Amino acid sequence: MRTYHWYLGPFAIAALSVVAATGTPQAPQHRPAEQNPRVVACRVMEAHTSHEPAVTVVLFHQREKADAQRLSALLPRGWDKAVEFQIGDGGEWHPAHVARLKYCFGRGLLILPEGAAPLADGATFLLRFPVASLGAAAK
Repeated sequence: MRTYHWYLGPFAIAALSVVAATGTPQAPQHRPAEQNPRVVACRVMEAHTSHEPAVTVVLFHQREKADAQRLSALLPRGWDKAVEFQIGDGGEWHPAHVARLKYCFGRGLLILPEGAAPLADGATFLLRFPVASLGAAAK
């Protein structure tokens, strides 16, 4: 009587190599927000809320002078794309839209939907741009 392990040998080796290659997922490696090229620490200059239409607009600029050039490069690339902002350390990321103000160098306009986390004058927050906005800005 013939054993089947001879026939299953190549199959078993192939199956084990696939399992070994994909068996244990590695934890994604993330940089701290302060070291991420698409995250900029910002400060609120003015915040205004309208009830009709229900929206909040926030005039902001970079919190640290060293981030001015990076924010200036990211703002035009972030237009028409969803961005996210975070208030406080390790808090939840909230969706928003951003616009570059052409005649106010280094300033951005954050447009928040109704019910978004409130931002007051002088508050600080982290602004995260989509990966597609990096381009040459991260270099």
